[in-house]
Amino acid sequence: MKRKTACLALLVLAVVPVPVPDSPPPATVAATPLRTSAALAEFQHRLVAEGRNLVDHGIYIESLDRASPVAAFNEDVPFNPASVVKLATSLAALDAFGADFRFQTEFLADGEIDPRTSELKGDLILRSGADPSFSISDARSVGDSLRHIGISRVRGDLVVVGGFNCNYNSQTDVSAGVFRRQSRLSISGVTRFEMPSATGNRGRLLMTVESEPLLKIVYYQNAHSVNAMADLLATRIGGADGIRRFLLSRLRLAEDSVFISRASGLDVNRMTPRDTVALLRALVKWLESKGIAPEAVMPVAGVDAGTLIDRFAEENFRGSIVAKTGTLHDTDGGVAALAGLAYTNSCGPVVFAIYDMAEGRRVEHLRHIQDAFLKDSIIELGGPSPRPIDEARRETPAPIGRVLFPNRIATSNN
Repeated sequence: MKRKTACLALLVLAVVPVPVPDSPPPATVAATPLRTSAALAEFQHRLVAEGRNLVDHGIYIESLDRASPVAAFNEDVPFNPASVVKLATSLAALDAFGADFRFQTEFLADGEIDPRTSELKGDLILRSGADPSFSISDARSVGDSLRHIGISRVRGDLVVVGGFNCNYNSQTDVSAGVFRRQSRLSISGVTRFEMPSATGNRGRLLMTVESEPLLKIVYYQNAHSVNAMADLLATRIGGADGIRRFLLSRLRLAEDSVFISRASGLDVNRMTPRDTVALLRALVKWLESKGIAPEAVMPVAGVDAGTLIDRFAEENFRGSIVAKTGTLHDTDGGVAALAGLAYTNSCGPVVFAIYDMAEGRRVEHLRHIQDAFLKDSIIELGGPSPRPIDEARRETPAPIGRVLFPNRIATSNN
């Protein structure tokens, strides 16, 4: 109760008037009421001092426990969220399949195996399960396992069925080439690509590569912002349109405030800061219902390997922010985005979304401005309250699958 009272008092005291910018926003942009925190006022003044247009920046922060606004600026204006879109992709996928779901990539023989020559006299069929984490390590494990069961040469073709990713490459033909090289199999024929309907039940199952749980996959995707992972993951949930429909139906967002063209956040997408906070709330709620902490899906700043390892790394702030970055260098003149949770002493966790359009300038500089604003905001709210730090997260390995034979005996991928 004391923390909530102190939080409310801080929010009231932090609200100060801010001068109207010299140039009013265009008629298509809804201006924020000119009431904001001292930290946000300093943030705005710094942008103006650098000659930036305030209409290209938006922020929304609120208390997770009380849903009380902490700071708001252009909070209902759609911005390009860049890779923050991956949080929407993560939630939609987790909601559809569950945290423990594992993708399966099947390998089948369409022909006879000659034990004398270790040859498959026919095609090797790769039936993709759209595993976004299928890696070079998995490809090598497949080759080793096929040799173990007596296949070192394939006299026919490699037939790839469905969209296939290998080594985080979203192009199926390129991924198939990576698989052929890394599996170290001798395949005499060409690579053919077929739709599942064309292949039918052809072939005899040799083995299945089963991915790690979806929860670990989306964490790695978000910590390292792997675009191909998110784009391929989205193919299992209706693509970019499916993610948009999920946001509109589950979060009840306004149709004209959300546009998703890529599940990875590449290219042109749109979300408002307020809607992004609603997305984060829905994600935290879903995770809490399963007994899962937010840091199982997003990296801890200053601790976890990935895009946030060097941000908020000071001793007092390290571990106090769990978030997703977003970066575009060319689209929309460049984008620096950051959204997640900040843990404070007086207000507990606060949920935030910060969108800054670079206006053709260096995106990296905007990150420093964002970090200074968020640190100032946390100090206003009683200072940081870091999460327990697990130093092992500094070296989080990429997801690696496991090989399962038809009798369900698993072999290690290591």
